[in-house]
Amino acid sequence: MDWVLITAATIFLVCIIVGVCQGALRIAVSLATTLLTLTIVFFATPHVAKAIAQYTPMDEMIEQKVSAAILDAARTQLAGGIESLTGGGMSEEDVREALDAAGVDEEDLEQYGVSVKDIAEGNIDAGLLSQLGIADDPDKGGEESEGEEGEEEGDVIDQIDLPRDLQQEAINAADLPDIFKNLLSVNNNSEIYEELGVQTFAQYVGSFFAKLIINIISYLGTFLIVTIILRAIIFALDIVAEIPVLGLINRLAGGVIGFAGALIIVWLLFVVVTLLYTTVIGKDIYEAIQGNGILKFLYDNNPIMKMAANI
Repeated sequence: MDWVLITAATIFLVCIIVGVCQGALRIAVSLATTLLTLTIVFFATPHVAKAIAQYTPMDEMIEQKVSAAILDAARTQLAGGIESLTGGGMSEEDVREALDAAGVDEEDLEQYGVSVKDIAEGNIDAGLLSQLGIADDPDKGGEESEGEEGEEEGDVIDQIDLPRDLQQEAINAADLPDIFKNLLSVNNNSEIYEELGVQTFAQYVGSFFAKLIINIISYLGTFLIVTIILRAIIFALDIVAEIPVLGLINRLAGGVIGFAGALIIVWLLFVVVTLLYTTVIGKDIYEAIQGNGILKFLYDNNPIMKMAANI
């Protein structure tokens, strides 16, 4: 999608030209206003986010949607692990992890005269695993049984703490931007669980993303409001008009400052694109950014995204 690169280049070109035309002193006022806005927004965002979470159902809506997405990914990984139980070729440790993820312990197996070693060697059929509730019953089919199984499996995944490697596989398989996957992986620890007041991986993902998305929305909304207010004040006081345009050095410096302003604009737009990732246009733009070396570098080194996430 070349138009994404063209749009970004146009933003830089326009800002540089405006900087050259207005000169460093004039454009510096605009840049200083933007930096002041970012500072105000940084300190105001936590309070705005807290108000949104307290007075709107947004956090619950986000938590449900994101939890469903990550549970689908976890369910897929779990199903793959469980299906492989009947084929053998797994180590006993792998079998124990898969059983643990399905909520089955070795005592349950003993009731059926089955050991972990039997499963690891493939000496068990899918019918018995179905009786244990950890595999499809080969004699059953239909949409109804699939739906019931999906609900039960989702409830299990939501209530138990999945093995660490299965958690990471679910994160990697989730349809999310890489920056969100990295945040999920880095913050997947007991300290964050305690801070969010959650017990399981699925609960962590939902709560973490609810906080993350609300922080980003709060940041962008606060930025827009503060920008309008400060720009209105500058316009009313006619500050820029009183600053003279000086010589060539001043104009060249204005171009440099204009470039910095364009960089801030592009970073802000990248935050919006990330927020719109679940939409078709958002995903297309994100993939276009990831497919271009320059845009990807700017995206991966976006300080505004880090400030907006505030986690």
